[in-house]
Amino acid sequence: MKSWKSKKFFGDLVYDLRNRNLLLVVLMLVVAIVAVPLLVSNSGSGNAPGPLDLGAQTSAGTSPETENAVVAYHPGVRNFKSRLKDLSAKDPFKEQFAPTTAGAPGLDQSSSSTSSTSSSVSVTGGGGSSGGGGSHTGGGTTTKTETRYSYFVTNVAVGESGGSLTALNGISQFQFLPSQDKPVLVYLGTSSGGTQALFLVSKDVSGVSGNGTCFPTADDCQLLGLNSGAGADVAYGPDGKTYHLQVTKIKRVTSSKPPS
Repeated sequence: MKSWKSKKFFGDLVYDLRNRNLLLVVLMLVVAIVAVPLLVSNSGSGNAPGPLDLGAQTSAGTSPETENAVVAYHPGVRNFKSRLKDLSAKDPFKEQFAPTTAGAPGLDQSSSSTSSTSSSVSVTGGGGSSGGGGSHTGGGTTTKTETRYSYFVTNVAVGESGGSLTALNGISQFQFLPSQDKPVLVYLGTSSGGTQALFLVSKDVSGVSGNGTCFPTADDCQLLGLNSGAGADVAYGPDGKTYHLQVTKIKRVTSSKPPS
């Protein structure tokens, strides 16, 4: 190859590598290619293997086969009697704790007391008495127990409005008023304390008026409450008549017989 062609080739190569920012990289590769074999040859000649020193190898220590493969372990106290010697046996039937203080109640003391009363009445005497319960005899005296019931009784007067009213004393629970054939109202009983007589209003009732109390509202009266001496007029749809109900009396009764 002619000299000017070789110069042109290397000049174009350098120009091309410089434009691509690869000239420095190529120079470093060339230096590494030349320097690495030299460094390897120098290090190999300086580290020549020397003769084996068998005496030093044998005097360094015993072979691994003669050593213990398990490390010695000292667990300490293994006997349970030695470990539990500080805990003495205790008698379960002997008190183990200090007694309670004087201010606090012990097992044989009571911090509070309750009492209850029964609803029965005891009658003592030689003669007989009505009422049933248990009885026992001792020392010539016969004691009989009689159970007493306390409840409220309602008396009413009912009939067509503007006409004569029929008096009904001691009406029973769930009794139809004014009669069985015309169930305008149903007696349910009295409120707590006997302040009001309560009546269930029929769904066929078109209106209720008077000085009673309607639940839930006056326009939709489903439950009617009347105090003693109060009355109400009830319009009944099936026959088109208006009936008047008057509560004449609510009284408390105590008897040996339960309410009928």
